[in-house]
Amino acid sequence: MNNPPNPSPRRLPWLFTIAGQVFISGVVFVADRRLLTPLFSFIRSHPGSDKLGHFILIGGMAFLLNLSLGVREVRWLGLGWLVGSVLVGTVFTLEEVSQIWIPSRTFDLLDLAGDYTGILFFGWLAKRVAMRRGQL
Repeated sequence: MNNPPNPSPRRLPWLFTIAGQVFISGVVFVADRRLLTPLFSFIRSHPGSDKLGHFILIGGMAFLLNLSLGVREVRWLGLGWLVGSVLVGTVFTLEEVSQIWIPSRTFDLLDLAGDYTGILFFGWLAKRVAMRRGQL
């Protein structure tokens, strides 16, 4: 009897990373088109929840991508920068700035601050997890 293939431990982080990216892309899609207005109205009615969402979603994406990339770093300006964090930061900076030209969206520096804070915190957390696993 054949057993179903077991995803190797090296592929598992990539599966979560891809699933996370699909989820975040879906959130951006519905926000750009003003779909699920009741959900976004609920979020707007609770101060800080939008920023917390940015912190968790974008930071979580950085966490997953950094683990998938083996918490690889690149040296720039004398500092080590996590490759996954740089990629996520670049993509979501462009996404936030693009909102300037999308009538249904609003560019917000505090959203970007939530993104960056999440990327930094969850990047640090990815390094801690990798150290505990003996991957660093």
